[in-house]
Amino acid sequence: MKKAVYVILIIVLLGVFGYSAYLLGDYFLAKRQNDKCVAQAAQHVHVREKANISQTADPDDPEEEPEPEPEGIDVDFEALWQINSDIVAWIYCPDTPINYPVVQSDDNDYYLRRLLDGSWNIGGTLFLDYRCTGDFTGRHNLIYGHHMKSGAMFGSLVRYRNQSYYSEHPVMYLATPDRLYRVELFAGCTIDAMDNIYDVNPTDEQIQGMTRRSTFAPDHEISLDGPILTLSTCAYDFENARYVVMGRLVPVE
Repeated sequence: MKKAVYVILIIVLLGVFGYSAYLLGDYFLAKRQNDKCVAQAAQHVHVREKANISQTADPDDPEEEPEPEPEGIDVDFEALWQINSDIVAWIYCPDTPINYPVVQSDDNDYYLRRLLDGSWNIGGTLFLDYRCTGDFTGRHNLIYGHHMKSGAMFGSLVRYRNQSYYSEHPVMYLATPDRLYRVELFAGCTIDAMDNIYDVNPTDEQIQGMTRRSTFAPDHEISLDGPILTLSTCAYDFENARYVVMGRLVPVE
C-alpha cells in the first residue's frame, strides 16, 4: 500500500516538475522571440549618447569647451513602417531597459499578446490607447505595457517607487514621425485599473491629485500644461492594481 502511494506521489511530482519546466521554457522562448523582434526594429533607431569630453574637445586647445551631442534618439520611421505600419512612436529611457516601439490599433486588445509581426507572445508590444490621437498632440496620451519579471517591456517602471531611481532617471524621450519629445516625469502612483486617470481628457484636479500621491518628487517644478504622457503597467499590491508614471511632453527643438 505504501509503495503504491509513493509511486503515485512520484508520478505527481514528476508531472508538476515537467509542467513547470514547460512553462519556464515557454517563457524564455517567448522572451527570446520578443527580444529578436524588438532588436530588428531597433536597427532603425539611433540613440544619441552624451559625448565624452575627450572626444569633443580640441586636444590642441585645452580651453575649448566641448559641444556634446544632445541626448535623445533619431528614428527612421519609414524603415519601421516596412516592419509594421501600426508603429506610431518610439520610447527610450537612458540607462534602463525601456527602448521600444509603440504601436496603436483600433482596440486595446490586439497587441496585448502580440509582437510587431502579429505573432502571439506573452510579452506583447507597447501600445497607445486607441482613444488617443496617434500623433501625441492630445491632452492625455496613454501607453500600456506588461510588467515582465525580467524587467523587459514596462517591468522596470515599478522602480520609480523609489526616489533614488527617479533621481537617476528623471526623463525619457518619445520620438514620433513629426518630432522628438523630452518626457519630464512628474508623478508615479499605484492605482486601481478603473481609476479616472485613465480618461483621455482628465481634469487638472485629477492630474494634480496624481502629483500629491506620487511615490517620487521632482527636484524642480514641472509645468503640467500641454500634452501629458502616462505609462501604465500591472502592479501586484492588490487585485487589479496598476502602477503608472506620468510625464510632460516637451518638444525638443
